[in-house]
Amino acid sequence: MTVSDADRFRIAVALTALKFKPADQSCASYVLHLRSIFPPSAPAAPTTDGSWKSHALALEKDLEKMKEKYQAEQISHGSQPVKRKPKKKTTDKIPARADLETVLASLDGRPDFVCLPDSESLFSNFSALNQLTFVLGASETAVTTAQRSLLVSTAVRCITTLSVVLHPILRSTGTTASQATTLHTLTVLLHHLTSSSIPLLFRKSKSNANSLLNKVLDALITFIFNPILESFSPLSHRYLASLFSPTSSDNLPTDLRPDVLRMFQSGFSPLVSIAAAYELDLQSTLALTALRELEGLFPEARVPWTHDSRVNALARKDALWYTCTALHTLFGPIKDCWTSSGSPGAISEGRIADAFSRIVSRCRGCRTDPDVNVGGEDMDEVGYGMILGIMERFWAMV
Repeated sequence: MTVSDADRFRIAVALTALKFKPADQSCASYVLHLRSIFPPSAPAAPTTDGSWKSHALALEKDLEKMKEKYQAEQISHGSQPVKRKPKKKTTDKIPARADLETVLASLDGRPDFVCLPDSESLFSNFSALNQLTFVLGASETAVTTAQRSLLVSTAVRCITTLSVVLHPILRSTGTTASQATTLHTLTVLLHHLTSSSIPLLFRKSKSNANSLLNKVLDALITFIFNPILESFSPLSHRYLASLFSPTSSDNLPTDLRPDVLRMFQSGFSPLVSIAAAYELDLQSTLALTALRELEGLFPEARVPWTHDSRVNALARKDALWYTCTALHTLFGPIKDCWTSSGSPGAISEGRIADAFSRIVSRCRGCRTDPDVNVGGEDMDEVGYGMILGIMERFWAMV
């Protein structure tokens, strides 16, 4: 560690001042006495390093904690029972929400969860969301604008903190069984968020609901769904490279891909019946991301057969299956919302059709290439059939 001239000068002044300290006076009182005699020439920040930037960052963190505490108090006060007159008119039914009491209780103090980044915020945010959705779901009155804003801010904060735990798992070079357990927990949390919070935005009144829904869906796309769709290829390459590594190992790697796919399906399934009715076309947005990943699986250049190229070819086939399965979920069964005003717009539909056309052309080129001495990018009949099946499902939907 280097010491600057300014630091040397400060140390010299401190030692000189201590040299003249009265014997019957403590160091703390002596320092306070010197500060009263020699006030600072300029105001300094009340931090250890005297930096106003550090002080501002600390104030921002304190403000964010105060906001969370204030919203938690709002949720807590809203849970107080209020006597209401009985009404003959039935209320809108809210889909049964996932019971998180057991999951949240199991997270508290769990060793593998406590060591995760931002685990404390994840626990507190989902506890607040669980309490808020319970209070709003049990109420017979319409959800107010303030309650909707509180619900959206809480949901977005839950999505953000959930992504902080999810992203390191998707990028991890070494997989463990504890990561699969964590993914299972995140799946339960995500399903609860999408199945319980979003329907409450439209309870009794739909005013201002579209913009609020778009905020939640945008956070889901950016922080959860897109990273999952973009992870199937890297996860397949890392898993198979470790599985078929030339160096022997007694510990087999953990395959996280089924858990990641399950998390995508569980989080997306509650949105199928509502997403197409609003401004943000969730299905088309995610489909374009998945198709972009499919295009990246079939590079035009072919490489000689080696151990690495064979493993990469197998990883591409696995990534193709997982991505096509995700597309199968996106292009779900035909619903009224797809055949009415909520059907994909001409621009999104055209972009999806163009992407399918490029993928099929590239696959056909791989399958009909007579050069059998080099390869690694060949498309077998199973993979080709999967892509054609997804295309058929898309055209039936539109």
